[in-house]
Amino acid sequence: MKHTTKLLAILFAAIVMTACGKDEPQTPATVDKDTQRTVIYTIGGNEGCRTVKDDTEWESMLDQLCDYAQQGEHVAFYSLGSHTQQASKEGTSISTTNREELKRWMKTMEREGKTVNVSYDDKTGTWNGWAYANIPILNDGSDCYTGVMTCVEMFLADYGMTMVPALIVGSDSVLVLERYGYILLCGGEFTDGDTITLCGTVESRQQDDGTEYLVLNLSGTSESTIAGSWRIISQTGLSTITDEVVYTFSEDGTVGRSVNGGTPESGLWSLSDDGCLCCDLFPDGGCWNINWLSGYTMIVSRTGYSAQENNNVYYVIQFEKVAI
Repeated sequence: MKHTTKLLAILFAAIVMTACGKDEPQTPATVDKDTQRTVIYTIGGNEGCRTVKDDTEWESMLDQLCDYAQQGEHVAFYSLGSHTQQASKEGTSISTTNREELKRWMKTMEREGKTVNVSYDDKTGTWNGWAYANIPILNDGSDCYTGVMTCVEMFLADYGMTMVPALIVGSDSVLVLERYGYILLCGGEFTDGDTITLCGTVESRQQDDGTEYLVLNLSGTSESTIAGSWRIISQTGLSTITDEVVYTFSEDGTVGRSVNGGTPESGLWSLSDDGCLCCDLFPDGGCWNINWLSGYTMIVSRTGYSAQENNNVYYVIQFEKVAI
């Protein structure tokens, strides 16, 4: 990846970084609740957070994200506060040479509460996007593979014959790259000829003509990814945060919840087969979609019935990783 692009991404993250925590002040006279949103994003692996207060600022941010994708960065984002219901778990993708069509798709996916990923193929001038509501779970463990990146031709239903990135391991093992249920396309985050190490699960697939091929699935969540201490910094649909609440997840399936550093309350947690975080110490318990998960931030959501509202309510909790 070009050093200049990397520096630009870091600069962008520094410029737009805002206080996205529980104490961020709001100004009723200037903030339209229908259009305000807080966006968690990554640009080339650099995570940031920005609050946009109206549709004009949102349009500007989408243009910035498209610019960085066009410079060769992988872009991903999730928006807090602009959607009011649980997103469909069905993944969605787009491939287009029209930037405005891509932006319209990004807006639709954001309104539906999905995490949006965008890359750009400068050889064909094609924008590629994929969106998901929940991070899938890899139940059979993950391994790491070192090899040389290349592009291979493959038939995909959505794109026809196209070039996809693959990792050549050893003398003849070719692993096609997949993330969140989608085969990646060349021209995104991986550079042809680079020697790199990637971690994921290898699965055997079969094309329509019966030809078998191997996929390296880079997505997924495991107990070790969740394990650690996470502090709540914002909530939607729940009471306002006035205390410091920290959840500590252990890989053995136990969890502790402490309030203002007090004695932790004990409970259990697990990952469901469809990628949800289940924890009996969460508000109303139950299983929550994992909409965003990084080394710094975790966002979970669910829909539940509120007796006070006499209606279904969309709940969202944003956590930050606590350094031990």
